[in-house]
Amino acid sequence: MTIYELSNKISNGGMDELFSKIYRNSDIEKLRQRARYLSGAENFSKLYPQRENIHVFSVPARTEICGNHTDHQCGSVLAAAVTLDILGFVAYHDEAVVRIKSEGFEPVEIDINDLSDIAEKYSKFGALTAGIISEFAKREIICGGFDAYITSDIPVGSGLSSSSAYEILICNIINNSGNGNLSVIDIAKIGQYAENEFLGKKCGLMDQLTCATGGIIRIDLRNQNEPDIHKIDFDFLQSGYSLCIVDTKGSHDNLNDDYDEIVSDMKSVAKAMGVNYLGEANEEQFYENLTEIRRICNDRAIVRAAHFFAENQRAVSVAEVLEWGRLEEFFGFINESGNSSAMMLQNMYSPKNREKQELMVGIAVSRRYLNGSGAVRVHGGGFAGTIQAFVPNYMVNGYIRKLDGVFGEGSTMVMGIRKENGSIIFD
Repeated sequence: MTIYELSNKISNGGMDELFSKIYRNSDIEKLRQRARYLSGAENFSKLYPQRENIHVFSVPARTEICGNHTDHQCGSVLAAAVTLDILGFVAYHDEAVVRIKSEGFEPVEIDINDLSDIAEKYSKFGALTAGIISEFAKREIICGGFDAYITSDIPVGSGLSSSSAYEILICNIINNSGNGNLSVIDIAKIGQYAENEFLGKKCGLMDQLTCATGGIIRIDLRNQNEPDIHKIDFDFLQSGYSLCIVDTKGSHDNLNDDYDEIVSDMKSVAKAMGVNYLGEANEEQFYENLTEIRRICNDRAIVRAAHFFAENQRAVSVAEVLEWGRLEEFFGFINESGNSSAMMLQNMYSPKNREKQELMVGIAVSRRYLNGSGAVRVHGGGFAGTIQAFVPNYMVNGYIRKLDGVFGEGSTMVMGIRKENGSIIFD
């Protein structure tokens, strides 16, 4: 559709029904999204006044519910797409160039006929994009030219996978340009490769799969080529609870190094057990051969592996009880996950900056306020990021005041689960 048609449709409430489905269903949220989409269309028009027809893509952020650091070891995880998202306003054209202006970042221009020496030619943001285009080309899907304006309400560094949402957005733009037919799994693999290669993060496949699939999903990653994805239909809000993510404003200086150390530690134990990943190892054999494994691996690696084996099974159990709606058991498992992350995985603060323990402060304040209700745990990779809390609806306003009082106004984000996937297109 033209920018004029899109703007009219938004202004006249023609997108409100769709906004209710993919965002939180309230009049205030509808008005916020109207303003956001209108602003995006206007900014696109200013950047690319020669483009008339426009397509709009939306990809959700994700939250990890259980399975802390299990995905990069071919384990199981329970995750969900949420109602924060990244938007791409896009026009396709016949020029051999991709132009992207992402709000808050410098513009990127990529020659799609020359995808050599990507890391040397571009900044990380540009290299990430060019790397995705290159991966499509390897699959004989040629990216055509396009211009894009991108805006996001996913906080960077929040553990909500802003980078993965961006990767899936670019993948969807290319995949829907005319000659793409890749599956959600293939798209997620391209995003994962690009993040590993050009952002230097050794992530598993959970982030990209969740952003691309939508809803609450249990993912079994034992088969990396064809991971098993099982959707779970559950509404926390209707069941009396709200999902809250709290940004504790921790430092991200050592984040990648700390994350990589967890991956390396777990892999060292896997190697000692004769496999590539802990998801391929047997827990009973781990404990039976612990004396020998300790001769090869350090004790931190040992306890992190022990966390993996327990958390891997816990993620399966959490999915089962949630599917049956057994919330008290669900919350018990979530709190167990948080305790295991703190004691055994040890990802609550950076060992390089032990005096800064914002996550621990946030969890302590949350547990005291909740007083046994709901659940709270570290969110995502941990170290400097965010905490996740399931808060009774009647306690949410007080919880926001309490946590914002500690970490600053706007630190506490209340969000819903987005059931729709990351390939929704408005055109």
